[in-house]
Amino acid sequence: MKNRLKETLEEIKENDYTLPERVNQQEITTVMLQNMGAVDPYLRSELIHNILSTFIQREKYSDQQLRNMLTSLMNKNYLFYRINTSKQEEDAVFRRSYSVLLMSPILSRHSSNAFLSEENIHRVWENLKKYMKQEQDHRGYVKGKGWVHTMAHAGKALNSLSACACITGEEVKGMLPIIREQFLIDRPYLFDEEEHMVTAIITMFDKIEKEEKVAWLWTFLYERENWKDPEEDLIINNGKHLLRALYFRLIDEEEEEICEVLLQILRELRTQEHY
Repeated sequence: MKNRLKETLEEIKENDYTLPERVNQQEITTVMLQNMGAVDPYLRSELIHNILSTFIQREKYSDQQLRNMLTSLMNKNYLFYRINTSKQEEDAVFRRSYSVLLMSPILSRHSSNAFLSEENIHRVWENLKKYMKQEQDHRGYVKGKGWVHTMAHAGKALNSLSACACITGEEVKGMLPIIREQFLIDRPYLFDEEEHMVTAIITMFDKIEKEEKVAWLWTFLYERENWKDPEEDLIINNGKHLLRALYFRLIDEEEEEICEVLLQILRELRTQEHY
């Protein structure tokens, strides 16, 4: 069945994302969603995600179809698939991660032609916040299986969602500590996860006051408990990488005061380095 699905999707992609006459759009969409967590990276990313994203961008789905798709993505079979019952690292993560990733083109469509109510937007925010609290698989790339990239994909969704006018400063202030928790972990981020998340952070920063930004940034000042524990170095390095990425991005936006705070924190973190 997977081979037949691949053949059909390859035909769609090669034909400039046009459906063959024998293929029903709703039926193939349902099949793609059911297989969006496939372990095969070519099927999952190059075909299914690519085609779904292109269909969304080219307005092949009605507003109601997109609302239904977004609602489906937030349920226990997609965004929260085995999130509390699985091992920390297992293939179930692909369905969760690519559910998050598909939210971004849907939300981008909304930004150009609003079709989601404010209630819809707030519901997506709360579900993404819940997901961010619970996700424990932080792998970037898995040989033979492709990109997991949970935090990079979450960053893309957060960026699109934060751009919605109805997202409030209070909602942002509730999300920022969760981002901190997801980055101050004892496993290294190796595939530019911080760059994707920084894009979202900058968008979120537009919703809060300077003092609130500064207060959150200082929460990255990690004080180690054991100078012989290399896992604490990993935590510190993850924090430094995110802060550095934010610093160099904000330099371009001439955010001098925030950049000075970032430099102060980075200098302080140097004193916590074991090496």
